[in-house]
Amino acid sequence: MKPRRAERWLTVALLIAGIGSGCASHPPAEGEPVVVFANWRGADAEAFRSTLARFEEKTGIDVRYTGSASFATAIRERVEEGDPPDIALFPQPGVVRDLVEQGHILPLADEVRAAALTEVVPSVAELARTFSDLEAVIYRLNVKSLVWYRPDDFAANGYAIPSTWDELLDLSRTMIADGQTPWCLGVSAFAASGWPATDWIEDIVLRLGGTPTYDGWVEGTTPFTDDAIGSAFEAFSSLVLDDQGVSGGPRGVLNTTPARAQDPMFDDPPGCFMYRQASFQVTNLPDGLEIGPSGDVDIFVLPGSNPDEPAPLLVGGSIAAAFTDRPETWSLMAFLASAEGGGDLQAGGGHVSPHAGVRPDSYADAFDRRMAALLATADAVRFDASDSMYSPVGTRSFLDATTQFIATGQLESALETAQAGYDR
Repeated sequence: MKPRRAERWLTVALLIAGIGSGCASHPPAEGEPVVVFANWRGADAEAFRSTLARFEEKTGIDVRYTGSASFATAIRERVEEGDPPDIALFPQPGVVRDLVEQGHILPLADEVRAAALTEVVPSVAELARTFSDLEAVIYRLNVKSLVWYRPDDFAANGYAIPSTWDELLDLSRTMIADGQTPWCLGVSAFAASGWPATDWIEDIVLRLGGTPTYDGWVEGTTPFTDDAIGSAFEAFSSLVLDDQGVSGGPRGVLNTTPARAQDPMFDDPPGCFMYRQASFQVTNLPDGLEIGPSGDVDIFVLPGSNPDEPAPLLVGGSIAAAFTDRPETWSLMAFLASAEGGGDLQAGGGHVSPHAGVRPDSYADAFDRRMAALLATADAVRFDASDSMYSPVGTRSFLDATTQFIATGQLESALETAQAGYDR
């Protein structure tokens, strides 16, 4: 198992003291472009380049962006080869933690830390401080704890939006009794197969186990074999994995991609009624659909156990960290950490800022404004656990455990598979 937080940061302090600037031992010459590396391609990459262009106009600092679909592998290779970017934007905090422990990522400059914590949405403040301690800053967020549904199909069958976990269970059972299939789900994603199921289990741990249990699980101090984690696997199975509960049954789940898992919901009659998936699923919706309570499709937040409290939100996103100690690097990091750093991504859609100072009308997309409002009113927000865990667990053994569990239904062996990742 990985060392606990205090031990890890002692290790980091010793590494930094001994190595100095780590991969910055061969800093670029003054005036060279700031190199930024992330996983964005296509429209997101173009919107990000437009945002960087505004920074270039403002400061006179040149920036060069490159993106890779194999970001997690590529960033490790670049670091090992002594050719890191100046700045990288990571979708997985666990990879950041690994690189910090190895002495490659630099401590944040004071002005960057200050920008990252300025006018932060209250529900995200704790998260922002956690990432700041990790020597990284939140750049963009997406909301994961969403259930997609079709309002007309709910209305036609007399189904109401559930406000508690028990009501969600009752709704699912009622749908089955009516001869309907409640859930869509697909986990086939090549090397990342299983990730939608990890999201399900994370959301359940957060709701039924509570934030202390969730935080200990992410840190590795609460093992997968703990009763609370086993109970989350069982709750996931009882709600979703029954042959009558999910479109295609467990075999269909294993052979369907996350992007296409929602498709039966749009059949006539519908092949499923609900799909728990993140806000980025909006890009996979059929063309021309209106999103909203009176639209073709809408969302509700996966309910918690207490109807008198807002349900906690699971989020994903991108966090920025620096590899080189250059004035130009810190200037761009401060920009990315600020409310203005979202720029064209906010206008293009799919980018929700952690900053309360971002005006609602700066989001061109009404759906993004709804996501920002959800974050603003949430009591508890936590980053995706598998993205945050020790990398061999979050990127491999946890995924393996969920696909194994879906295929076999064997709880104990699945939990042992997940926990074994800490021995790698």
